[in-house]
Amino acid sequence: MIGWLSILALLVSMVALAYAWRLQQELGSVTRRLDRYNKALFDASDELRRLREEAAATSAQLRAEIKRNRGGLLFEPSMTVREAQMLHPQVQQIMAGLHLGGCSSCAVDPDETLAQACADQGRDVTQVVDQLNRLLHPVAGNGHAPVKIPNVELNV
Repeated sequence: MIGWLSILALLVSMVALAYAWRLQQELGSVTRRLDRYNKALFDASDELRRLREEAAATSAQLRAEIKRNRGGLLFEPSMTVREAQMLHPQVQQIMAGLHLGGCSSCAVDPDETLAQACADQGRDVTQVVDQLNRLLHPVAGNGHAPVKIPNVELNV
């Protein structure tokens, strides 16, 4: 009787071992499939982020073009930083000089409004907008808009 029980126990253990091996194989297959799905999800998320950024840039560019075509090239607190940068090539330089972007400690999000960016950095939005509007409307004396460069000094 002990012989039969030993053989039966050996058979049961072999079946359990085969079942465990099969479950391990299925787990590996499911893990590989999950990795593929995660990669596809990451790629889709990355593409969606890229498309959102592209749409924001295109939208800002279109709003800037509309302002140009209407002749109202005035900077206003409600426009985004990206829109302002598209209206005039020196906007980024002026803003960096006022510590609104240009370095890591005063970085701004291009999709923030000028008012939000100024509030985040503790700047007076009317002063910033006035400085930016001077780019579009030259000062009477020399016929050129003031150019403020960033407060950076390079020692060579």
